[in-house]
This record gives sequence, C-alpha cells and structure tokens, in this order.
Amino acid sequence: MKKILAALLLLSLVLFCAGASANSWGLSGSLYQAVESSGLWKNYSALSNQAGPFAVMKSRYHHALFFADEDRELHVYTTAVYQPEAKRKAPKLSLDDRELTIRYGEDEYYRFWDTDEGYELTEAVIGLFRLIALADEDGLLWHYAAQDAEGIAVFPVKITLASFNIDLFPRSVEEVRRLNALQARFDSRQRILGTGSEEGGAYSPDDPGELLQPKKKGTAAVYSAPYGTAAWRAGKGKAAVGLNGSMYLLSLFTDAGGTPYACIRYDVSERTQRIGYALCGDLGLSVEEDEANAPFAAVEMEASVDTYLTDDPDVSQFRQLSVPAGTRVTCLGLYNDYYAYVSAKVNNGRPADKGSVVWGFVPARDLIPADLEPLAECMAQVAGDWYLESGGSLTEDLLQLRADGTFSEGFGEEDEADAGEYEEEDTDADTEEEEEEELIIPGAHSGTWFVTRYDPSMNLYWDEPPFEITLMYGNGSVRTYGMSMTDTHLSFTCAEEGASYIPWTWDPDAE
Repeated sequence: MKKILAALLLLSLVLFCAGASANSWGLSGSLYQAVESSGLWKNYSALSNQAGPFAVMKSRYHHALFFADEDRELHVYTTAVYQPEAKRKAPKLSLDDRELTIRYGEDEYYRFWDTDEGYELTEAVIGLFRLIALADEDGLLWHYAAQDAEGIAVFPVKITLASFNIDLFPRSVEEVRRLNALQARFDSRQRILGTGSEEGGAYSPDDPGELLQPKKKGTAAVYSAPYGTAAWRAGKGKAAVGLNGSMYLLSLFTDAGGTPYACIRYDVSERTQRIGYALCGDLGLSVEEDEANAPFAAVEMEASVDTYLTDDPDVSQFRQLSVPAGTRVTCLGLYNDYYAYVSAKVNNGRPADKGSVVWGFVPARDLIPADLEPLAECMAQVAGDWYLESGGSLTEDLLQLRADGTFSEGFGEEDEADAGEYEEEDTDADTEEEEEEELIIPGAHSGTWFVTRYDPSMNLYWDEPPFEITLMYGNGSVRTYGMSMTDTHLSFTCAEEGASYIPWTWDPDAE
C-alpha cells in the first residue's frame, strides 16, 4: 500500500512540474510541446488565449503568432499580428473546426481556413472594409472581392497565414486598386529575391531559402546593395554576419567590375533579421558568371505619403530610414504583395541626390509611378477594333480600344456587372444547403485604357517595346503590357509572353 501511495505521489509531482513548466509560457498541449522542444523563446509568454495549436506570444518588444502543426513542428508568424508599438489590445483567437479567427475587437477580424497547402485567408473585416475569398463558376480560387462604402473591386492574390502582413494589409477599395496597378506593371518583376522554393516563390517563414553554413571563423561585412563600400551599411556602418552560423541565400549579383555578391537573409536577434549583400568570396561561394544575373527592373517611383525603408520586411519591419512624401526612388521590382524593392541615395540618414547607395524595402501601397503621362497622339493612332491573330490570350480575341479612353473585350453585349458569377467560397461541406452569399462584381470585360512611353532601361519586357498600354477593368483588376505597333499590327508583351493583333471589321455577310 505504501508503495502504491509513493507511486501516486511521484506521479502527482511529475504532473505538477509539467504543468508549472507549461505555465511559464501559458501554453498546453501540442503547442507547449513544440515550443518546449525548440529550446528557444525562453523570454516569451502568451499574450492572450490559446486556441488549439495557436497562440499569440509576446516578449517586451515582439509579438508573434505561434502554431504547432500535426507533426508538432513549430511555426512562428511575426507579421500576422500587431507589434507592441501599435499599442493594440491583445487579440482573441478562436478555432472552429478548421477555421482560425484572429480578432481585434468587434470591428476587425481575419479568418483563415485550413487547406492542404496551409491556412489561407477567407475573410477580413476592418471597420467598413471587407475582403472575402471568391470562387467563380470556372473554379478560379483565391481571387478576393474587396468592398467598402466607395465600391467593390477584385484583388487577385493568394494570402496565406505565413505570408499575411497585418500592418500593410489593404484597408480600402481604392488601396486595392492601386496595389493591382502596381502588381500589373511589375508582373515580370515580382518575387525578385524569391529563391525560397523551387518555383522561386516569395519568402515564407516555412520556406526561407537555400541554407548556407560557411562554417568559417570571423564575420563578413553586409551591405544594403552589391556595391561594397559605396553602399549604405546598417548597424551604424558595421552590419556583419557571423560565418560560423546559418544564413539563407536569396540571389546572386555581379557588379560592373565582375565582383560577385550574395544576397542573404540572417538573424540579427531573436526578433530581427536582415537582408543584405556580402562578398561571395567571404562566404566561400564560387559563382559562375552566368549564375549572377539578378533580373532587376529600374522604374522611377515616388512616395505618395511619408513612409520608410526597412532591411527586414519579414520579421521586425524595423524602419531603418525615413522616406518623406515626394521622395523619388528607383523600383527594382516587388519583393512580395506588400513590399517593393527600391534603390536610392542616402546622406546622413536621409534620402538625397548624392550619397551612398541603399537598396531596401518600402511599403508598396505608399508608392506611385513618377512621370506617367498618357500619350494622346499615340492613343489616337491605336484606337480601333483589334482581333487576336497569334500568341497568348492576354485579352479576349476582340479588343475594342475607343478614342474616348474606354475599351471592351469579346463579342458579347456591353459589359455589365457580373451578378452571380462570383459567389462566396463554401469552405464547409456541411453547409452546402445553406444559401451562399452573392456579391455584385463590376464588369470584368470593359474599363478604361491609356498608353505611356516605355524606356528599355526599365527592364520589364523582353522585346524592349517603345510603349506601355494599361487596361484598367471595371472590376478593379489591371493589366499592363509592353506595346508595339506597325501599319498592320498591334503587339503586346508581358513577361515571356506576347500577342499580335490585326484590325478587325465586322462583316455581316460572313455570319
């Protein structure tokens, strides 16, 4: 009997110690086990409630959403929640079957549905602004409808929990339309540092890139741009990476003198990363000349509001430099759906006409094109009805470019709002009999158009066309192509695709 009592007492003591250990984070279950086994996050505790394998964790200067998957592997998503400087109340998490909701009060919440590819956004509400995932009759998924008091527009992106950025998430239909225009213009220069997967996708904390472990002594200098001492350097001019640790390779770049640089991402602290350039020689990397050809663009943009530049777009988003409204920068491409990669000059910590070269990340929503003037004379020449003769289907077969700056596609009737073509995606098989919400989406086959001059130095199109054409659809989507024309043909190019059009005249006798 005494042995049994002793065993029970020992078991109680073990359970008490385990509970006390769990309570040091305020976690339980698989999430506690995942955090405990990682050996990190000693200075963190739960900010609010735990919902299944999810919890928002906090330290003094850092918040992050923690998630333990079915294999009890820990995932940490920093940009999915507001940081301490936002001075927001703790979020409330809820997990209903396979749907995670992150809620900040009654008028702001974000819902993510568990799919085979991870948790993906299905709905977001911020005051009067709403974004909802849609599926059309052809099964086209992960196009969102954005809606507010000013109207409605589609947002053709895919938003996962791993890529979600709550700080830079759009908050109006007007902002969605501007982001659509920016993404359309840089269609061939998106995810420009994206070597985190075989497909070259954007960075994800679940797929950070090619792991490098030089296993050497000392450190390597890290610059914001691949120009050595001519480039701005973070850390008060002393930014460096330890060669005996781990880092991730994003891209390679060879300067005009033939010196190869590696763009790397590495941890500065538990809550901060940095993206910058180190000499390949310092990292022990041997690079073939044809391997270091980063496909950067060079498009002049302007800050529409006071904004900032960071070298850590994925974790801390620390504001390294202020970028006042009106500042000109050269956009090298889009890093992801939230950040543009830009080049500028900096002097004494401020953007300047002369100074050190700085490459970094600026919120895409804060940039607008510089000097983008429509060419009225060119538009008058191009106006007319055009039929697709060959190439990719960049538009419908018939494209009618009117002299008043409007256009329509296809042979159907005048484009109207798409009522019933888009329906809210059903994410639960048990609710199939429920009436699905119907949204009225503006027309997807008509809108306005304009033509601008294109400079081949922008490096956006493979055929170096003299013009760009932008088609702004009524549903908020945007397409921008390189454009060339002759007496008999109109040609569009985008990324590696192209399409050729010829004049079209309707012949009733041919019916």
